[in-house]
Amino acid sequence: MKSDREQVKKAVETIGDHIQKKEKNEKNVTQLADDFFKNGHMPKDVLNLSDQQVEGLYAQAYNFYQTGRYQDAIQIFRLLIMLNASETKYILGLAACLHMMKDYKNAIDTYTMCSVLDPETPIPYYHMSDCFLCMKDPYSAIVALEMAIKRAGNKPEYQMLKDRSEITMKNLQSEAKENIKKLSK
Repeated sequence: MKSDREQVKKAVETIGDHIQKKEKNEKNVTQLADDFFKNGHMPKDVLNLSDQQVEGLYAQAYNFYQTGRYQDAIQIFRLLIMLNASETKYILGLAACLHMMKDYKNAIDTYTMCSVLDPETPIPYYHMSDCFLCMKDPYSAIVALEMAIKRAGNKPEYQMLKDRSEITMKNLQSEAKENIKKLSK
C-alpha cells in the first residue's frame, strides 16, 4: 500500500515538474511532443513515466473504486486515459465509477468506448445492460445483452457472464411480451 502511494506521489511530482517546464519552454515542449507522437510514443513517454509508476496509479484508482471513493478514482482513471487512451482497463474503470455513481448515460458512453477498443469482450455490453435497466429502458438492455451473449461466444472465461445475460434477457423478453399484451387489451 505504501509503495503504491509512493508511486502515485512520484508520478504526480513528475507530472508537476513537466508542467512547470512546459510553461517555461512551451514551444520546445510542443515540438518535442509532436516529434514523440509522430514516432508512436505515448504521453507517459513524454512525461518520462515508467510502466511501474503508471501501474501504481492504476492500483490506486482501483483501490479508490473498491473502497467506494468513486470521485477520487475517476480523477485517476481520467489521468490514466490521457496517458494511454488505448488501455481498455482504464476506460472500463472510469465507466464502472460512473455506473456506481448512477451517471448511467455517461457510463453507457464510456462502456461503448471499451467495446470499440476491445471488440472481443462481452463485459462492457453486460454492464451497459444494467445501466439501461436503471434508466428504465428494457429494450436497449435486451440489445446490450444480445451483444454480450454474441461476444461471449463459447469462451469458457465468459460462460458465467453469458449464462447471466441469457437469463436476464429471457426475463426481460417475457416482461416485454406481457406489457404488449396488456397494451393491446
